[in-house]
Amino acid sequence: QEVAASYNNIGAVYFAQGDYKNALLQYQKSLKIEIRVLGCDSSEVATLYNNIGAVYEKQGDNENALKQYHKSLEIKIRVFGCKSPDVAMSYNHIAGVYKSQGDYENALRQHQNSLDIKFRVYGQEHPLVASSY
Repeated sequence: QEVAASYNNIGAVYFAQGDYKNALLQYQKSLKIEIRVLGCDSSEVATLYNNIGAVYEKQGDNENALKQYHKSLEIKIRVFGCKSPDVAMSYNHIAGVYKSQGDYENALRQHQNSLDIKFRVYGQEHPLVASSY
């Protein structure tokens, strides 16, 4: 698992440098290890699907970005429950892709899902809720 974390960290550096090809390779190496060690339903696997989705999004590959973000979301729902801040974050990532595609109806729906979770978790006056408006 430490090796998987190292691959993820290396991927994050490549991502920060804008080297999305190498970031994707590192994240995929990490993902294979995490699935083998932890199984498909772990927060680490969900994070890696999210990271891979972010690479695809930066590359303008919205279809694959959405696939990866949805995989991450599904795992987070199973691991954390449907009313978790981690799930809310996934809805925001998905909304961002829809927004960039000009699919404002789906973007709004995903942002609303995120906001609903934040209301339940933090209450209406929390700064994390205010940032959702």
